[in-house]
Amino acid sequence: MHEKPELELIAHSRQGDQAALGELFSRHYSSCLRLARGILRSEDDSQDAVQAAYVSAFQNFYAFRGESSFRTWISRIVINRCILMRRTPWRSAAWIYLDELAGGRGVDSLACHAPTPEKSAYSREIHSALASAVSRLPGNLRDAFTLYCVSGLSVKEIAATLGLTQAAAKTRVFRARAKVRVHLQPVWSHQHVA
Repeated sequence: MHEKPELELIAHSRQGDQAALGELFSRHYSSCLRLARGILRSEDDSQDAVQAAYVSAFQNFYAFRGESSFRTWISRIVINRCILMRRTPWRSAAWIYLDELAGGRGVDSLACHAPTPEKSAYSREIHSALASAVSRLPGNLRDAFTLYCVSGLSVKEIAATLGLTQAAAKTRVFRARAKVRVHLQPVWSHQHVA
C-alpha cells in the first residue's frame, strides 16, 4: 500500500482530516515510546508520558508551524513530558515490603542497592546541567543533538528527518556535542574535586 507523504498528511490534518491526523501521529508512536523509555527507564511511565504528550500535541496541533520536521516537534513534546514526570517526587518513590523480601533477611537485603545521597545529588546536578546545556544550543544544533543523543537516530536518519546532507547532519551533531561538553565541564570538574 502506498504511504502518503508526511507533508500531505500535515496539510490534510490542518484541514480537519482526522484520519490523516491519526496516521501522522501513529507513524511516530514507536520512536516516541523508545525515546521515553530511554529517559524514564520504565515501560509504564514511558507509555504514560507518550500518551500525555500525544494528548497535548493533538490539542495543540495548530501550534505546529512546520519550522522543523513533525518528528522533531513531537519528540520535543515527549521529552518535555518525560522531564516533567521525572520531577514528580512521588514517581521516584518505591514501596518495599520487608516481609516479602527473598530469604527473609528483611532490612539487611536492602543494603547498598540504592545510590548514595551524594550520587543522587550529582545525578540531579548532571541532569539539570544537561537540560540547561541543550536548551542553550541554537535550534538547528539542538534538533540534531536531540535526535542523535536522546532519540538514538543514526546520522543518516537525522539527515533524512531534518532534510540535510549526511555531512551537514554529522557536523551539527559534532558541534552540538562539543558545546554541551563545554557547558558540562564545570559540573564534571566539581565532581572530581569533591
